[in-house]
Amino acid sequence: MISFKYVFLLSFILGAMLASLFQMGYALDEADIERFSIWTFVATVLASLPSILW
Repeated sequence: MISFKYVFLLSFILGAMLASLFQMGYALDEADIERFSIWTFVATVLASLPSILW
């Protein structure tokens, strides 16, 4: 049976990933390379979490 903890965790990670992608787009619009790099790092960490936690 599917544990609701994992569904909630993966939903939270997906929402955080989408938020970081919007922040990356906003940083690109303003040509802020430093902030874009930070949000790219955040998105990379979020994208790797499901494989680390599996």
